[in-house]
Amino acid sequence: MNHVEPVGGQQKAGPAANKLELAGVVALVAPLVATVGLFKATGTIGRIQRDHPVGLVVAVALVLIAGGLLTVASYLKGRGSQGDSDHSTAFWLSIAGIVGTLLGFGLAIALVVGNASKEPRPRITASLNRNESKLTAEVAASNLKTSHRLAIKVDLATLKPGKTIEDEFPFAKGGSLPLERAYVGPNGDGDVKQTISLPVPQGGKYTDVVIKAFTGQQNSSCQELPGATGDPGTACTFLTLDATRGAQEWSKKQGFNRWKD
Repeated sequence: MNHVEPVGGQQKAGPAANKLELAGVVALVAPLVATVGLFKATGTIGRIQRDHPVGLVVAVALVLIAGGLLTVASYLKGRGSQGDSDHSTAFWLSIAGIVGTLLGFGLAIALVVGNASKEPRPRITASLNRNESKLTAEVAASNLKTSHRLAIKVDLATLKPGKTIEDEFPFAKGGSLPLERAYVGPNGDGDVKQTISLPVPQGGKYTDVVIKAFTGQQNSSCQELPGATGDPGTACTFLTLDATRGAQEWSKKQGFNRWKD
């Protein structure tokens, strides 16, 4: 039986070529799926997109380019060519693709770990009942380290004459009445949620209920932005009291006491 060589001396691509092409598709998709899966699994993709948009774009771009390089390398290896040039090109493309994948995935891990260690400023929701005799509030914080705590302070305070909440140090010294102090640690996920429900004392010339929450070492200014130290800052809520609320209730109480005496 006569043996017939392929035209031009080229070997016909066999079934192995199709397998390599399939491997190329996998090489294109796998790095991207792994990187996006890492973000989704840790639940940080939204925060990273807000806090580190450039880093996120670079990480995704690296794995996309790396996947493309690995796909081209797989195609060159699988098309059946025996040329040294194609094999050499495929080899270096594979090396570049692997390096790009490692860099992109490594950057993704660094973004996830770095973002997970950042504590956002605490959140406060609060309200007074109709006659301003009871305060209800909820204070929450997240991403706390195991050794950290959420500090909460609730006070009655008095504005200085001519001052507003927007001014720096608006409240009079000695014109405050502490109502609540709480220091709460995080759960296993690093989250804290504390509910506060307490009566608001009547009487006095207090103008505001002040709620402050912080996770740093000290109670910083409410308007101060987070600094390089990593302190997320202090969250503040000011609930303005009716100017006649305390006076009316105080007058009624004093009148009752004099009548009783």
